[in-house]
Amino acid sequence: MTEASGRIKSVDIFRGLTIALMILVNNPGNWDTAFAPLRHAPWNGLTPTDCVFPFFLFIMGVSMFLSLRKSGFRLSWRALRRTLLLFAVGLTLNYIGGVVFGGDWAASHLRIMGVLQRFALCYGITAVIVATVDHKWLRWIAAGLLVGYSALLLAGNGYCYGTDNILSRVDFAVFGEKHLYSDGGIEPEGLLSTIPAIAHTIIGFLVGKMLVEGDLRKMDVAGWAMVMGGFLLMYALPINKKVWSPTFVLVTTGAATLILSLIHYLADEKGIWRRTGFFMTFGSNAIFCYVLSDIVAWTFIGTGLQRTVMGLLPEGPVSSLLWALGCILVVYLLALPLWKKKIYIKL
Repeated sequence: MTEASGRIKSVDIFRGLTIALMILVNNPGNWDTAFAPLRHAPWNGLTPTDCVFPFFLFIMGVSMFLSLRKSGFRLSWRALRRTLLLFAVGLTLNYIGGVVFGGDWAASHLRIMGVLQRFALCYGITAVIVATVDHKWLRWIAAGLLVGYSALLLAGNGYCYGTDNILSRVDFAVFGEKHLYSDGGIEPEGLLSTIPAIAHTIIGFLVGKMLVEGDLRKMDVAGWAMVMGGFLLMYALPINKKVWSPTFVLVTTGAATLILSLIHYLADEKGIWRRTGFFMTFGSNAIFCYVLSDIVAWTFIGTGLQRTVMGLLPEGPVSSLLWALGCILVVYLLALPLWKKKIYIKL
């Protein structure tokens, strides 16, 4: 079942769920006291928080199939425009964030890469691939990217948490230290780690094809195969978000496929899940809500409101969680009028 506008409810619900979780984990009242599942794994490993970004990238791949099939999967200026706009918005957010947290108006310290920049690169490159390659080869391209990246990690000390990591060496050489976000010497959205993220997007694209064909059983088989394959391979290639390891790709895309299949069954096929407005509000304007959440967070920090409110609450994980839930509510209330009027802001 789709809406009159042609939108598949399960895709918007999944995207909205991901955005809501993203706001939750990005805006704790206190990073030091946040519940453990709402923090990233320090290095190797996987927490619920680590799934947010890859779920968002996965559903972007699904949405790519839904949107590009309308033009027969031909390249268009709209795809190029979206790629450039996503990258530009990401740079702008990095610049404003640098001012808010670092007080530095100079572009000499601007972080080049970031979440939206990764979306832009993955979207643009995947769009070129699906427009120029027979789709029967896409699974092999995704597999080839993951196998090649695995070899790169193993040969280049890719699981070293420091500047000896090949990912770090390449990013430092290309961007320079001043233009990187360094997490133990690693740029989490770096250049080489975009390779498996492209494979991630291609997998999402292929799942989008399964979704349109209504083959939920095939989706479930593929989902479980990826999850189990990722966990089996993790003994040789640890699951690691910061380097976007191939096993991280398999486990998170597999889990996302299974969740999307379940939501589609409940909301689109059977109509059992009817009260979806909360998640649809976020999902129908995902990028807008993402940017809006940053603006809301910066406003609360800049005005001292967060510090004041948290000072009135008892210190601990519950207070930190309550603040994050409050941020979700604020973004929801600001975005709700757009969803009610069926206004969809697209880049």
